Amino acid sequence: MTDVFYDRNGKPRYADDIIPIEQKGYFAILVKDGKVLVTYPPQVDVPEFPGGSVSRREDFRECLYRKLYEETGLDFMLDYGIREYSQTVNYYADDAKPAGVYCVYEQTFIVYDASSYGFDTNAEIWRTPENGQAAWVAVDDVVSGRVNVNYAHRQAVCAMFPT
Repeated sequence: MTDVFYDRNGKPRYADDIIPIEQKGYFAILVKDGKVLVTYPPQVDVPEFPGGSVSRREDFRECLYRKLYEETGLDFMLDYGIREYSQTVNYYADDAKPAGVYCVYEQTFIVYDASSYGFDTNAEIWRTPENGQAAWVAVDDVVSGRVNVNYAHRQAVCAMFPT
């Protein structure tokens, strides 16, 4: 039986006789002024929401705090958020070395109201500690597809912010 896995751009990858790894990850959707924070990781061609796989002995808050700082440079302690959405996707991580990784990825997206923090949502794109970039983009642009983001991340945002 052939399983279908999707990369960041939504391109299908077909896997025969592959035993995918199982991953669990958390992603923060910071919302302020009708915008959301996205990251442009190095060597990845499509923006994503900050977050990723949980390391050993890490809970979701520790994971998101670590990933948010690494991927944006923002020092932002996260609570339980205002809304949450979980999905499990067949995901192909094309940036994993040496030849990509097939995984069944349990993803939890947590929305945070960042309006009480001093974030400047009109700031230009900035460089991050891990040598990527970060920026604020309109939620409507992500939902409508005018701003392209990671395929699985867009699915979550469309479920959380229906038009």
